[in-house]
Amino acid sequence: MSASITSSTINLTKTIVGAGLLAIPYAFNQDGILIGSLLTILAAITTSYGLYLLGISSSTFLSDPRSSSFFSLCAITYPNFTLLFDFAMFVQCYGVCLSYIVLIGDVFPSLFGGDRSIWIYLSTLLVVPLSLLKNLDSLRYSSLVGLCAIAYLVCFIVTKFFTDGITSTDAIHWITVNSFKGLFSSFSILVFAYTASMNMFSICNELQDNSIKNITRVINQSVGISCTLFLTVGILGYLTFGDDVQGNIIINYDPNSIFTKIGQFSLGITIIFSFPLLFHPLRISTNNMVFSIIRIYNNNGKKYNETNHTAPLLNNSSNNNTTATYSSISRISSSQASHTSINSMIDESSLLEEAADLNTVEFSNSRFYLITFILLVSIYLLGLNVTSFALVLSLVGATGSTSISFILPGLFGYKLFSGNESTNKRNSNKLIAITSLVLTIYGVSVMIISVFATLFLQ
Repeated sequence: MSASITSSTINLTKTIVGAGLLAIPYAFNQDGILIGSLLTILAAITTSYGLYLLGISSSTFLSDPRSSSFFSLCAITYPNFTLLFDFAMFVQCYGVCLSYIVLIGDVFPSLFGGDRSIWIYLSTLLVVPLSLLKNLDSLRYSSLVGLCAIAYLVCFIVTKFFTDGITSTDAIHWITVNSFKGLFSSFSILVFAYTASMNMFSICNELQDNSIKNITRVINQSVGISCTLFLTVGILGYLTFGDDVQGNIIINYDPNSIFTKIGQFSLGITIIFSFPLLFHPLRISTNNMVFSIIRIYNNNGKKYNETNHTAPLLNNSSNNNTTATYSSISRISSSQASHTSINSMIDESSLLEEAADLNTVEFSNSRFYLITFILLVSIYLLGLNVTSFALVLSLVGATGSTSISFILPGLFGYKLFSGNESTNKRNSNKLIAITSLVLTIYGVSVMIISVFATLFLQ
């Protein structure tokens, strides 16, 4: 693989920063500047640690770190739930991709006129070719264009603040919270702003030197840039309009201004070039689910870790078929959980590596194009017929984003590092296990708060 740190940072940053950037000032209006800033920084820290856990878990416990995925980690930690975890990824990515198509149908007709369906069809000229690219690194140039569009939006908001000045200081909540109801209802805007774990494994797989040091550099740079943008837009956008700031801050500016129109066009470009970045992990999770279903079917409907049947699994690093005994994976999981003596068994870490190696999912060219076709057609058909699904999308974000950003990384880190006695880094492993558990608890709390706010406070 030939992805550089720079190209990986560009793709991960673009995965994080999208159209949601324009909702940050509204969140600051509800939370106040102090609480809004603290929540933005907290979200940056927790998200970056979740990404770090995914990276270090893959680097440490997978025999082929270039074949890492949620599926491969789940297979050596919670093999019963591989299908469920990939389904969570599928729902999250599918929902966001669908929302992008709906937004395309809203943004461009308001600028250039015409029917929304025409603009949705026209978007295929860019979306489809980019969605056919197999490697995430191949999207680095489109991601760079998207970041340039975002850069214009940020510069526009900053410039308008310095030219128009601050709104009445009486309308600004510097330390206090504007509304506790608003605090909870806008909570998810800031907490989910950094969601990027869907592409973390592709970064790990494609990075030329995918050492944990370089992976950490990519994470820190991407989250650092994103946090700076969120704080800048959030604070200055809120100071410009105060309590009048809208959920999409572009609406606050003069719609007849050429600079505002360029900003709206930049928003449309941002959406178009965000789609392939979410479609990439959507396709991977779909293939993983197909693989899981086929494997379950081949074992006569029984859960694969409860049988002694064998089935050939293809490892991407080899052209040879490998035979895996599913019951051995179950023994790995149970031995980790109970910490029992394994004097009569092979060392646990080697079993982990073996299981990870055997659970690399095949993705043939024919299946790649078939899944791509089915997903694109279904998303576009729904996008043409759906104009608003805000409640469903909010619930998807509250559950899907929380799961892949906090809960799953925490569960992986806790299971793998709490049971790892094969290295000389016992203290650091214990620390990672404890902090992973804390991240999981944090994620569950965020999910509960977000679902409650979505259902009862909107």
